[in-house]
Amino acid sequence: MADKTAEKRQQILITAMQLFSAKGSSVTSMQEIAEVCGMSKGSLYLHFKSKEELEKSIYEHIANRIKDEILRVDHDPLLEPKEQLRKQTEVLLVHFLEIREYLLKQFHDQMPGKPPIDKENMRQEMLAALQWFNNKLKSIYGPDVEPYTMEIGMFMASMLGSYIRFLFMPGFHLNVGITADHQIQLLDDIVNSILRRRPEPLIPMEAIGQLSQLCQADIRTTRHPLIVIKAMKNELKKSTVETEVREDAMESLNIMEKELLGLQPSRAVLKGMLANLEGIEDLEALYTELKGTIVTVLESYLTPGGIMQGNGSKLET
Repeated sequence: MADKTAEKRQQILITAMQLFSAKGSSVTSMQEIAEVCGMSKGSLYLHFKSKEELEKSIYEHIANRIKDEILRVDHDPLLEPKEQLRKQTEVLLVHFLEIREYLLKQFHDQMPGKPPIDKENMRQEMLAALQWFNNKLKSIYGPDVEPYTMEIGMFMASMLGSYIRFLFMPGFHLNVGITADHQIQLLDDIVNSILRRRPEPLIPMEAIGQLSQLCQADIRTTRHPLIVIKAMKNELKKSTVETEVREDAMESLNIMEKELLGLQPSRAVLKGMLANLEGIEDLEALYTELKGTIVTVLESYLTPGGIMQGNGSKLET
């Protein structure tokens, strides 16, 4: 009985996806989907409570199909790890080609109330994908590549995303096999370059824990100090403060800006420049914002002996 229910559910998903690909989801009714499936509308609602739930299930169905096939390649004993990754890249591109019309209709449909993202599930999938990619890289290039997994993953994702966009361009034909070969060659090039230079990783693996928080809660935007400095300059131009105060403040902001663009910002310089900006009329709120955000950013640049005092207290003026 359970098998028949699962089989019927899959039939509904495939039928709905075909109808949405041809007409779009907004003009395809649940009644129409039921008729094509050879069932009543009431029976359809036993499987899916709403069209929104059906749409969300289609996306999950697509994602699971891709994931299952990618994992299947992992267990192919005839392929070396790099050959597996090349095949998995091709699998991903082929699947996007298969669902091209469906996604195009969805993008153009602009139907309000799209299915909500399951934030916790997205977080878990992101963590699992990164760990999978980390293991794959180590099996191909050795353990020395591990500190650079995040940055290499960003490179791969960006390149694949760009290739996938070209798959959607009318009249543009991208050879999937050649594209997969090229992607792996680019991966070789960037990994070889990194392992030869051995730079300090900009984004360590541990950062995925912070990145995953984006999927769990609404984010209050914290502006980078360079953005706050620009806002303060604009405010100064309109301010009625004395000319000497304005010029000194502008010079202090220019020095801070230059310091922040350097490889190793000086805590002492920034502390001094902040002191010059304190108490200026019309800049109080921006000054408070700058002081707060600059501490956060500098903690990423400086050693514990820098922005943090020996007792752990933050920058004080």
